Amino acid sequence: MAYSGRDIALFVIAFFFPPLAVFIKRGCNIDLLINVCLTILGAIPGVIHGFYIVHKYNDSFEDLEHGGLRYQQVPSDEPSHVGYGANQSS
Repeated sequence: MAYSGRDIALFVIAFFFPPLAVFIKRGCNIDLLINVCLTILGAIPGVIHGFYIVHKYNDSFEDLEHGGLRYQQVPSDEPSHVGYGANQSS
């Protein structure tokens, strides 16, 4: 999975100060509160959660709920007429 330059910078920030990276990525919401609590409990849980948030909300990730998935026509060699049922020999 490819990461944008912004995401790579956020990984570095998350390593040194996880709440800042989560705040930049998600704003002031429950993810920030969870990360602050985890960082207070220990540096490693805060860093892991910071990495998780940066990875989960990746800038290059296709957002399926907001039309991020694009369908393309696939070429096929199927005949233009499709017959159903048994073949009859006459």
